[in-house]
Amino acid sequence: MRKILTGKAWLTLLAVLGLAAVTAAQPPPTTSGGSGLALLNLHNTVALHGYDPMGYFLDNRAVKGSRRILERIGGATYYFASRRSRYEFLRDAPRFQPQFGGYCAAAMARGRLEDIDPRLFVIFEGRLYLFNHPEAQAMFLRHPHRLIYEARQNYFRLASEKRRYY
Repeated sequence: MRKILTGKAWLTLLAVLGLAAVTAAQPPPTTSGGSGLALLNLHNTVALHGYDPMGYFLDNRAVKGSRRILERIGGATYYFASRRSRYEFLRDAPRFQPQFGGYCAAAMARGRLEDIDPRLFVIFEGRLYLFNHPEAQAMFLRHPHRLIYEARQNYFRLASEKRRYY
C-alpha cells in the first residue's frame, strides 16, 4: 500500500532536505585564522615573523616582507615583499594564511603550541604548513594527512581552552 504525502508532510520533507544541503555545502572550519576561532602565533601582532605569506606560494621560498606594504586580517598583520604579493594574498586570504595559526604543525599534532622557523615550510594541497625544526618538517612529510588531522583536532581544542581565559 502506497502512502501519499500531504502538503504539510511535503513542506517538512523539503525543509529537512534544505537544511541537509546547507549543512553539506558549508566548508569545515579553517585553521588559518579566518575561522573566527583563531589561535594565532603573533609577535607584536605580526604574523610569520614578518615574512611575506605569498613568497611561499609564488617563489617557493621564505621572503622577508616590507613594513611599508602590510595588511591586517583577523588580528594578524602580514608584511609583503611587493604590492603584487599583497594583491594576490587579498584575492583569497584564508587560503594563503598559515595553517594552525602559524604555529608548528608537527607540535600542534602533539597538542603543543610552539613557535616556528619561518624558513621551514611545506605547501601541501595548496595550504601553508610551518615548522620549528627540520625533524618536524620531515615527520610531516612522512604522514601529512594523519598529522593534519591530529593537529586540526588539537588546534580547535587549544583555541577553545584559550578562549575560556579571556
